[in-house]
Amino acid sequence: MIWHLLKYLLSFSIPAFFRKIQIKNVHYLKNNYPSIIISNHPNAFMDPISFSYMVYPPRVRYMARGDAFKPGLVSHILQSIGIIPIYRMQDAGAEGVKKNSESYRVVYNLLRRNKKVMIFGEGICVQEKRLRPLKKGVPRLIFNAQLEMPEKDIYVIPVCLNYSNPSQIGSTLFIHVGEPFLVRDNLNEFSQNPNAVMQQSMKEWYDKMLPLIVHIDNPENDQIFEQTRIVLSEVLCDKRGLDFDNLENVFIVEKEIADCINKVSKSHSELFRMFSKKVEQMYEWIEKYQVHIPTLFYYPKNTFILTLVTLLHLLIFVVYTAAKFSVQLFFALPYWLSRFLSKKISPSIEFYASFFLAFSTFIFLFYFIIYYYVMSEFIHPFKVLMQMICSLAFIPLLHYYPIYRKKVLTLLKILKSKTFALNLSKNLQEIVNDYEYLKKVADFK
Repeated sequence: MIWHLLKYLLSFSIPAFFRKIQIKNVHYLKNNYPSIIISNHPNAFMDPISFSYMVYPPRVRYMARGDAFKPGLVSHILQSIGIIPIYRMQDAGAEGVKKNSESYRVVYNLLRRNKKVMIFGEGICVQEKRLRPLKKGVPRLIFNAQLEMPEKDIYVIPVCLNYSNPSQIGSTLFIHVGEPFLVRDNLNEFSQNPNAVMQQSMKEWYDKMLPLIVHIDNPENDQIFEQTRIVLSEVLCDKRGLDFDNLENVFIVEKEIADCINKVSKSHSELFRMFSKKVEQMYEWIEKYQVHIPTLFYYPKNTFILTLVTLLHLLIFVVYTAAKFSVQLFFALPYWLSRFLSKKISPSIEFYASFFLAFSTFIFLFYFIIYYYVMSEFIHPFKVLMQMICSLAFIPLLHYYPIYRKKVLTLLKILKSKTFALNLSKNLQEIVNDYEYLKKVADFK
């Protein structure tokens, strides 16, 4: 009952949180086979929530850290929505780990009924652009499940969740589903030498997941990757003939950037250092002057046309801004209350988005109900309802406002000084050329 209620509520709040969310190869999950899904885990409860939203049907159950299952109402709610506790030695000690046998039985029973269970193979929730090594408990659970059900083929499905910014409202999420595989062929070897088979499986399955995620080998390169992504992603999509509005295309380009950085930073450190310095400088200029890069590259060269285009966008921007502030004012109270509670309660940045989504879902619901009944005393109920619907419909446009604002500001700066545009675009083109050279070096290596 609780799960079905949340499912309908989240169908409104998930699209409001993300600017865009997209999944690739969802057909691998649309079947009636017993499956264990292995995923990375960058964003606490937001990971299973957003995954469920994109995959349903079927309904997926999840394994989560057992220390979240506090006795009483919290434990009851978590179990009601299909979350299965798993206990780690460092969290619950030997006594807690003993409880895992009951959790495993729950998983086995679900698989017998051809259900799907998701496990977060890294064993930890960290917001970073990399895939951490899988834990030994992952192959142990999967092989034991297959031994429990020799009559069934249990499919293992690798999945990676790629967020543009996991904690930020208006970010994007690309869910990449890999090709399912079976473990039946390794059962005899597992029975004879479980540790060796588990170690080998952890490596093989990790290698299956790696192509599904944007992965930076060295944490010291996280910042330069992020800056390079912001500076070059949209330009490279255009050069590769890819649509930047398609998250799969963005993933392809960002994966390319990450792989280039991983290779060149090791093999040609001096070239990489010089490239990084240029990107850092360009990133600072872009942030300082609020530059929209595609506009900088493709603005009309004719002054008259540029003036007309700028005035048109400026007029749209004025209307857009007025509508934005009107909607923000309407949503101010529930938004700031949700934000305050999330910051107050979240134990770490990884949990912020999850708490915000949970608080805002219910706070906004109560706010709408109270607002409707109060305002209906003074305004015709139909007008109140239409105001609420229009405000809700405008939410997706709020996510695009910062992008459009940058576009308008860039056009105004170009109109004011074409020298500014020419110098900046020249520097940007130089960075693009340097990147293409580094990519050739990396591919040759």
